[in-house]
Amino acid sequence: MTGPSLKQLQAHRQIHDTGLALAVEMTDDLVMMLRDNDEKQIVTQIVELVEFWESRVISHADAEEEEDGFYAEMAAKSADMKEKVIALKRDHQLLRDLVTKIKSQMEEEGFSTQIIDYFRTLIIVNEMHSRDEERFLLQ
Repeated sequence: MTGPSLKQLQAHRQIHDTGLALAVEMTDDLVMMLRDNDEKQIVTQIVELVEFWESRVISHADAEEEEDGFYAEMAAKSADMKEKVIALKRDHQLLRDLVTKIKSQMEEEGFSTQIIDYFRTLIIVNEMHSRDEERFLLQ
């Protein structure tokens, strides 16, 4: 069952915009820590960023994709809507894959500046996805 905030444009947009702003802020903080060259702080910030993406953004995506959830309701409306939902689910999977890539790189190789690129990519994909979702499903 879909919660009411997922079905209302302004409430849904607020969820997206708040998450995006926090992701940008936390990633900017990571860049500043890199400039200070404090490896312990960098690793701590990466862990916090990964937890943020998993607990805020990916959990939001999971809620949208629940069996009887928001995406299922939208996909049932028409074939065109079903295609849009498929594309939006692909975006969610890209977010999941990027977070997994960050975690595995940290475990296997440790920090490199490529991790920052992955976080920035998460931000870009998430922003584009959010605007598409709002336009396709809520307007």
